[in-house]
Amino acid sequence: EFEASHGTVADLWHAHLRGEDTSMNPLGMVVALLGAMEHAAMLNPANKADIFRWTGHCKEAMYTAFRTGRGTRDLSGPTGLTTEQFVEAVFEDLKKRMASGEMPVPYEVPAKEELAPSRKLRRGFEHVDEEGIKAFFEKYDTDANGAISFEEFVDMTLELGIAPMKKDPEAVKHHEARVASHASTEMPA
Repeated sequence: EFEASHGTVADLWHAHLRGEDTSMNPLGMVVALLGAMEHAAMLNPANKADIFRWTGHCKEAMYTAFRTGRGTRDLSGPTGLTTEQFVEAVFEDLKKRMASGEMPVPYEVPAKEELAPSRKLRRGFEHVDEEGIKAFFEKYDTDANGAISFEEFVDMTLELGIAPMKKDPEAVKHHEARVASHASTEMPA
């Protein structure tokens, strides 16, 4: 049911016996062994929770090593670890994970932020006055730092009459008076 490729294992073992550094990608073999352990735990569930906790943490420690650049040379390139260094790195991580007393949490790939296409690609942009927009921005970027701070943003929304207002009647009157005074001023060309 669980199988791992063994193409270079014998050659690497002989190189190891000769005292040479080896770097074997253990993922296939280890995942097969861990899968076999989990299968055995299903057949004899006496220590199933402990076995699944250990195998889960072992997988996560191994995968984390590769994700963080501490994988073997065959996948991580010349800066990768030898087999022995990889085993030591996984062992140290596994020791910490097991000491936590927690169940393993599988790694989830962070969702990629979807970027909206540039407004310049949208229909109608050819009619937008970019210089006018820059002047409009500069009007509200009162400290001229190239960004609109929250305070500058609040001032802008108040002046434009688009600030969300509380339901206080006095505040509404004040806001309407401010909008009316703004309507009499000119926008930048």
